Amino acid sequence: MSKKGWTIGVIIGVVLVLLLCCGSMVAAIAVASAAGSATPMTARGSVAVIHLDGVIASSSQSGLLSGSATATPESIIGQLREADKDSRVASIVLRVDSPGGSAAASQEIFEEVKRISKPIVVSAADVDASGAYYISCAADEIMASRASSVGSIGVIMQIPNLQDLYNKLGIQYQTIKQGKYKDMGSGDRALTAEETAILDQEAKEVYDQFISDVAASRDLPEAKVRELATGQTWNGSTAKELGLIDSLGNYRDAVIRAGKLGKITGEPGIVTYGQISLWNLLVNPTSSNGLGALNKLFNMMDRTALPAQNSVPK
Repeated sequence: MSKKGWTIGVIIGVVLVLLLCCGSMVAAIAVASAAGSATPMTARGSVAVIHLDGVIASSSQSGLLSGSATATPESIIGQLREADKDSRVASIVLRVDSPGGSAAASQEIFEEVKRISKPIVVSAADVDASGAYYISCAADEIMASRASSVGSIGVIMQIPNLQDLYNKLGIQYQTIKQGKYKDMGSGDRALTAEETAILDQEAKEVYDQFISDVAASRDLPEAKVRELATGQTWNGSTAKELGLIDSLGNYRDAVIRAGKLGKITGEPGIVTYGQISLWNLLVNPTSSNGLGALNKLFNMMDRTALPAQNSVPK
């Protein structure tokens, strides 16, 4: 056989092995998913870790082979409720690494965090800003690293004006509408002064809600929060001095703190939830998402959750 033939044969063999492995993993996931969550074997001595990563939005495109780039209310709220009902779980760590996103989606998660009966400690990773910080304020405590970016209390609304570009390209829109403001924000023209005033008022209402909720949740004077509400972020050290967070520490410190708030004796176990992503398992199995998928699979199969020291924070 020629060298080229050997090369093709090796490639085909590797592909077949990978397909066999993937098939076996998909079958295991399918069996676990069909079985559902069984009665836990461990006592109430675990901390649930829920990851809020990426941009916060009301919906996202996801599937078996997709990663997790968007935090949605359905996903985060579902995991919070699951943790609140889980007899193994005494407290929750919300691991946040997000620049924020949709105000409405952030408020949805914020309201649910307030409803959870078990203690929640936010662990800020690189970024806990804007809508993500909005959500964090509903937790019992916020912990961040000294260099974490925290805050960004503010609201932004951006509408592109592509009129000049369309003119250069010879593109013309013909708009037929019923309702004076139905095409407000359309990219083919600039906003009128009246439309700008309307949107500015909408942004101000959400801005005031943001300030009011932060002040009430963090037990800070509203005037002080308004003074800080410039859209600026601060590093963790400064955020602690300003009263925006409670303490400094890493992911492990947050797990230990949550364990104490949950009255866990000894080393707390770690429980995770969420969608099993074959992409995370194959491409980056040691990441937080990969471990979350493995933990989900183990939990479904009624095994003990992975110990805290085996978790790899983002």
